[in-house]
Amino acid sequence: MDREDLIAALDEHRTDGAAGAALALRAGAGFQVWPGTTAPASRLLDIWSFRAQWMAEDGVVTCKDFAQGLPALRRAGSTPVALGRVEMTPGDSHLVFLAADLSSCVAVL
Repeated sequence: MDREDLIAALDEHRTDGAAGAALALRAGAGFQVWPGTTAPASRLLDIWSFRAQWMAEDGVVTCKDFAQGLPALRRAGSTPVALGRVEMTPGDSHLVFLAADLSSCVAVL
């Protein structure tokens, strides 16, 4: 997946996290997509829901968009998703969950 394809997928997703990741990509941010390595969205939802709860309880502030990203993963159910990452700032990134065929964005955290 090239930069322009990822930007297009993020633009179509229309969430705050996706918009921020697309903006970072347009500004030259680094990114990586792991095609061919998929997992059911529901399994990733379980992991990230737990992490979001744990971080909130510990008062950890993050740029991750749990309010929009977790419901989007929930709606995806057991659909296989591929993972990607967009570097937002040094040491901080957004996770991008893509359709297995990389044709669209499912969620952004």
